[in-house]
Amino acid sequence: MSKQVRVWGRFIRIIHWYLVLAFFLNYFVLDAGSDPHQILGYVALCAVLVRIIWGMMSKKQGSFATASLSLKAFALHFTHLKNREVPINAGHNPVGWIMILATWTLFIGLAATGFMLEEIDYFFGNSLVEDIHSIFSDVLYGLVLLHVAAVFIVAWWGRVSLIRPMLTGWRNRK
Repeated sequence: MSKQVRVWGRFIRIIHWYLVLAFFLNYFVLDAGSDPHQILGYVALCAVLVRIIWGMMSKKQGSFATASLSLKAFALHFTHLKNREVPINAGHNPVGWIMILATWTLFIGLAATGFMLEEIDYFFGNSLVEDIHSIFSDVLYGLVLLHVAAVFIVAWWGRVSLIRPMLTGWRNRK
């Protein structure tokens, strides 16, 4: 019988999947500037800010206390990949942390430019701000595609489940 290892808490998973839903709906479904689009965007901003605050205050998996962007951390991660043995209790690797920081930055930028376009008369219809908002959303879409590809590749190559823990919080120990 295999034992399970807790990888992600409910809070991390809820924030992650809310951001997935908000991005998907705002990018593919909802009309730009519509009330639902704005509400989802503002709640996404709040989710990112709450996640950042939690990351600073917590010591759990996914907090900044567990993050390392040192050369040693990158080398260790690439050694795990080279050996095709990602640790069973692994959370975010250094490359994943860079992706997270970029994603949060884009969500904040989208909220700021969206707010400028919809709530500040001076910027209403401003093509530069609209272009920046559009570029941010397209870059975020590119990061999403890269993230999904990386999840499947690292899961396969590193012989570790990455999707199940983001759904249930748990990973089976082999």
